[in-house]
This record gives sequence, structure tokens and C-alpha cells, in this order.
Amino acid sequence: PQHIYITSCLSNAGTLKVSLSKAGIRQEAIVYSFEDFYAVGPLRYIDQEQYETERYIWMMNHMGYDHYFVNGLHHISAMKPILERIPDGKIITIWAGNNAHDYIFSRLALYLLRGVRAEIRLRHPAEEYERMDSSDQMRNDEEPRDIIALNQLSSENLAQILLQSSGNTLTEEMKVKYADEWLDISSRSELLRVWIDGELRFLPEDAYDPLIMEVVQEQYMNIHQIEDKYINEKEYVSAGLLIDPILERYPELISDNLISYRFRKLIATKELDFTGVPNLLYQYY
Repeated sequence: PQHIYITSCLSNAGTLKVSLSKAGIRQEAIVYSFEDFYAVGPLRYIDQEQYETERYIWMMNHMGYDHYFVNGLHHISAMKPILERIPDGKIITIWAGNNAHDYIFSRLALYLLRGVRAEIRLRHPAEEYERMDSSDQMRNDEEPRDIIALNQLSSENLAQILLQSSGNTLTEEMKVKYADEWLDISSRSELLRVWIDGELRFLPEDAYDPLIMEVVQEQYMNIHQIEDKYINEKEYVSAGLLIDPILERYPELISDNLISYRFRKLIATKELDFTGVPNLLYQYY
């Protein structure tokens, strides 16, 4: 197909495919997707398979789940040769939201595409939504106020966006600039990256631990107001119950898996006590 879309995760890809179908243009496009979480963990040289594997081992050991080894078709090592062989003259659209993961992903994608002779567009879900005619916006209670990722848009709204506009094409200078930004980002040693006030910030991986502890303590102080099903032995609060209040206060963290990882670190340093199995969030208190 003439149109090629690239997204930062399988969830975004699913939303995009459904929306293309609702717009009646599914057969006119192909959707590629990566599957990772670039806001955390080592990034140096991960466009090379050896270092990418080292990253996945780090993510599995620290983030506590192994889906990185399940979705092999969406690894950089699998996607890189596909992207490099895109024929001349295609139209490539990279979808990236207002969050650290998508920001880094878009720079990585443009680095991998630097030898491809194609028209490349970079589109942001929130900006595209705001450009929609207000009469076309299918607003409802489920539509978030601050859209930071593509999968937060309803498929109906995204279908309208796909039909109404095509986005702006990057100049050659912008392509080079974004590819160079990937090299700068991936050379940093910090293991946590957050997007705040339109800026990518590099932090130690434990930077939010004191802030997470504050929210945990606040919830614990109000334990008498929590439903019984979220309480164990009258003093332990479900780990899953704590995710929403933490993300509401610090939306830049964007990942419950990241917060769960920090819970386990705080347990290891004995700042938190637990009962259950500290793996999946619903398994422990």
C-alpha cells in the first residue's frame, strides 16, 4: 500500500487498524508497530540485536514480566530490515503522543528510517483531535481531557481524523534533527525518562520513590474509607488500588508496570511491607 503507519505499541496499532476500517481505508494502508517501553531501562545501541537483547533481559528482571520475549515480530531487530526496505515514494506516518515513551520512539523510528526515501509525517493525537471540527468530535465521558497516547482516542474520532487531514510532512532537515536526537537520548546513562511541560527529563530510576510513598501513606491514612475487597488483614491495601491515585498525581509515569516495579524496590528496601505475591498488582497487598 501507498500509506504506511508506524506506532509505538501494539495497543496503538490495534486502535489505528480499527479506525482505518471505520474510515473505509483499511486496505489502503499497512500498520507496523514496535512493542517496548522506552521511558525506562537502558537504550544505548539497542538498534543492534545484541544490545537490544540485553535491554530485554534488563526489562524482564526489573519490570517483572516477559512479554518482551513473546512479541518478537515487533522488536527493533525484526522491524529494522522491514523499515529499511520500504520502497521509494511511499507515505510514512509516525504516530507519537505527548509522553516520554512516544517521544523517544518517534526519534528511534526516524533514526531507523534515515536511509529511506519517502514522505514522512509525524502526527500527535492530541493536536489532531484539537484540529477536528467540533461538530465531528464524538465527545463522551470516556474521552480523556488530556490525550497523551493514540489509544486514548475513540476509534470513531480517529477515523474522522484520518479522513479529514493528512498531517504535515517533515523536511529533510527535521528528519536529520530527530534522528540525531535519538543518538543523544540513547547515549544518556539515566534509566528513567519523563515528559513534563513539553520537555524530556532524564532521572535516576528511583527519583519518584519518595513521591510514590507519599501517595501510599495518604491512602493508608484513609484506609477506613476503602472497600473491604481492597483490604487484607485490616491493614494492607491492594497494590492495584494505588495505581490510579499515583498516576492522577504524576501522569508522566504513564505505566502501571513501572509503578509496580518501584513497589517491589520499596519492598526490597523495607520501606513497604506486603502480604501476598509481589508480582502482578492484583496478587498482593
